[in-house]
Amino acid sequence: MFSFPKSLIVIVVVSLATLICANAELTDHWGPCPASPAVVNTVTVSPLQQIISLRGAWEFVTDPTLMGRHRMGKGPGWNEPDWSGSRTITVPGCWEAQGVGEPGMSQPWDPLFDRIPRPINHLYMGTARYRRSVDIPADWQGKRIWLKVGGVRTEAWFWVNQQRVAHLNTYCGAYKYDITDLVTPGETAELVATVRNDSPSRKGCMNAYHRFGGFYRDIELEATPPVRIDDVWVRSDIDKLVALVNISLRGGGESAPANAAVDIQVKSADGAVVGTLRRAVTLDETGGADLTCEVPLPGAQLWTPESPVLYVAEVKLLDGETPLHGWNERFGLRKLEVRGDRFFLNGAPFLARGFGDDYIYPLTLISPPDREAHLKHLLAAKQAGFNYVRLHTHCEIPEFYEAADEAGILVQPELPYYHDITTEAFEFDPMRDLQELYRHYRRYVSFASYSLGNEGHLGTPLDRELYQWAKQNDPDRIFQHQDGGCNMPGNTDYYTPNGYGLASSIRPWAQGAFDALEAPFIAHEYLNLGIKMDSRIAPKFTGAIPSPRTLEAYEDSLKEAGLDRAWGDACLDAAHALQGYYQKRGIERARLDPACDGYSYWTIVDVMVEQAGTYTGQGFLNAFWEEKQGGLTLDQFRRFNGPTALLSAITPDSAIAVSGDTCTAALWISHFIGESLEEARIGWRVVAGEAILAEGALDPATVSPGDVKEVGTASFTVPDLDAPVHAVFEARLEGTDIMNAWDLWFFPKRAPKDGTAIAATEDLYEALSARYSGLAKAGTPEAASVQVVLGSWDHPDLLAAVEQGKRGLMIGPAEGAPNVELGWWWLGDQLGTAFAKHPVFGDFPHNSVLTPLWFRLIKKGVPLPLTQYGEFEYLAVGEGQTQYFAYIMEKQPPSGPPLLMTHGVDLLSDTPEGAYLLDAMITYMRSNAFFATPAR
Repeated sequence: MFSFPKSLIVIVVVSLATLICANAELTDHWGPCPASPAVVNTVTVSPLQQIISLRGAWEFVTDPTLMGRHRMGKGPGWNEPDWSGSRTITVPGCWEAQGVGEPGMSQPWDPLFDRIPRPINHLYMGTARYRRSVDIPADWQGKRIWLKVGGVRTEAWFWVNQQRVAHLNTYCGAYKYDITDLVTPGETAELVATVRNDSPSRKGCMNAYHRFGGFYRDIELEATPPVRIDDVWVRSDIDKLVALVNISLRGGGESAPANAAVDIQVKSADGAVVGTLRRAVTLDETGGADLTCEVPLPGAQLWTPESPVLYVAEVKLLDGETPLHGWNERFGLRKLEVRGDRFFLNGAPFLARGFGDDYIYPLTLISPPDREAHLKHLLAAKQAGFNYVRLHTHCEIPEFYEAADEAGILVQPELPYYHDITTEAFEFDPMRDLQELYRHYRRYVSFASYSLGNEGHLGTPLDRELYQWAKQNDPDRIFQHQDGGCNMPGNTDYYTPNGYGLASSIRPWAQGAFDALEAPFIAHEYLNLGIKMDSRIAPKFTGAIPSPRTLEAYEDSLKEAGLDRAWGDACLDAAHALQGYYQKRGIERARLDPACDGYSYWTIVDVMVEQAGTYTGQGFLNAFWEEKQGGLTLDQFRRFNGPTALLSAITPDSAIAVSGDTCTAALWISHFIGESLEEARIGWRVVAGEAILAEGALDPATVSPGDVKEVGTASFTVPDLDAPVHAVFEARLEGTDIMNAWDLWFFPKRAPKDGTAIAATEDLYEALSARYSGLAKAGTPEAASVQVVLGSWDHPDLLAAVEQGKRGLMIGPAEGAPNVELGWWWLGDQLGTAFAKHPVFGDFPHNSVLTPLWFRLIKKGVPLPLTQYGEFEYLAVGEGQTQYFAYIMEKQPPSGPPLLMTHGVDLLSDTPEGAYLLDAMITYMRSNAFFATPAR
């Protein structure tokens, strides 16, 4: 049980330079107390454990001259350091999030090709000291007393009662130290530590934003009997439906219990006993033993992402019938494996619907040592359909894995290596780090896969040695050499294609590109859709990280462009909508490839890296795990990212058709859940508003787990229409809530248009005369009586006609490829385009944001501010990498002669949408609405 002390003093120094031995324990040449792996702040505590949590306030002072460590360790005696100017600080928590230091730019990890300083509210690089006093309970007399440290960055040196304990520097492990001889039960103990954050650490991407300092997890004291349970972890054998309970007993040479035994009760979440075992134990001369107990669990449920069932093994060490010590260990039963070119979970094909995590925590800077905080995040990911997470070059804290166990999210941690480069200047030793990861995280059912780093190769034969060690010691988990790296037979179980003789999988690929692989593959850092971070959430940045893109800078950029805040916000919403379109398209295309075994959508939240003088917002959610305004909701994302998804291949590819056209939708199903679908029937319909334009159902089909297959084709004819419509093709698996939908746009057949009141400049005349009968040529006598003149950009005949009082439409250049794509990390000149609700568009069925309706029309707009022609009312505005662009705008009296302008809109396109949009603009210009104030 946990209790909280009245007082305790601890001093810690944090540093690098520790080694992991083959038994995964630290070797420390500074302090006399050996390190042993520990479990800290666990979700399950036995009532037979006695634990004091040191969470809370500690005395703290910075030590820029690094005198603390040297003075305290100088000579055989104790030299009291200077505590003047000390303050309190909370443990766990990094000091940057608690106001230590001055504002500045962060100091991130080492890789120069991926080193991106960003703003931070408090920056202090150097040494600091911690101190706390604690009353050691009198009833701890005769017991072993342990100091347990959950995690520190970079390194720490500990003293207890002015005596050295140990030096600590880790990759991911928590450790404990026997301080029995340094404290006296019934008296107060003082703990002191000096901590450094300016030395290299093995935390990997945890330092990609900033090399933080301090204790990022809990510190505890624990009392144990002389012979104790030192560790418990549980494997599963689902074929026999048993729990393999691994128990380590340790003693200190004291007299061992005469009738030692272990008693195991396995309980379900509701407390029901589902398995028991009692076993006598023969202890060695030190009082230790290692044993594996096979506990039958008849009727037990397996752990899956859809049903993350957990059990607790309550283990007691007995002397006869007398309990001496206890340990409660939570676990799940599952089997993840590779068979041929597929993943299998519990015997069923498995699709890794993954997301990437780059360790972004705006308020705390560090991963919150709070299981509930992570559970909230992971349940949001689960709601969106995800079941897997890749941790880029780092390992999350145990509280994260406990939450993942509960949420049903499989986790892929990584060693802190970028290619064969250490992410900071620590000693290159991947075997040490692999063994530490195994030793400390093997207890979590969510821990699914090993990865030794990012996008490279550690070298041969080391790569094969690491693979073989993992397969021999931990056959329960899959393994790849490096994500997006040089994975090949002998060093990997699966691929994450990104070169090295393979096509790249970071963007949608041609189906069949990876058919030759003889092992599964997961798309590496998939999609990564670059837009700008939304400055409207700037007020939420109230912690360690200030908003990288401020509201003030955002509003200044709008002012420079001559735009108001409404247009800026509309462009941000449009960016999120466009990102949502590509998210849907990209994941659907991956799932349409039967060879694909998963993807790591990159990333779950905005990473906010610097690009072109601003900061990106490429995540699905914002940095606070919230849905983006105008983007997809969690439930919308799940439609195509859930265990079972309906997919389609629609013709025409443009999603635009005309009355009388025949459209088809080849419907596919991607089914990755444990049960077969017998006689599954997919119904479909095409709706426009409240109207059903077409509907039907496919023939029933049987769908087995792991199937990715076409189940039928829907076909329909676009009906006669009086006006264009935005339609939606919906498909639903009957009797379930599984459905998906795709946007379509239908146009009526274009009737002949009377052009007798219209003129066009000579360069446009030939193209437009085929559309408008009786069209006059600008600058000729026939054009004298026309109402509307169409002309190319800055054409003198158009400008002259406008000066004479004609209504002019200036059609600007629209060459080149459509400007509708989003970059992979990088920012292009399409970051969201918004359209006004305005009569200039007539019945053109846009929904105010850039969609495929515009994809054949939108090129590059004219940069703003647009001052050459006076003041304008903007009707279509987009944001690019460094500036805003106008696509459609108009000028009305009294700012000048009436003039409607387009730039980067292909009105001359021989497409239904291009022709209709030009017709709508001409109709608008001939109406009284041309002089009306636009309404958005």
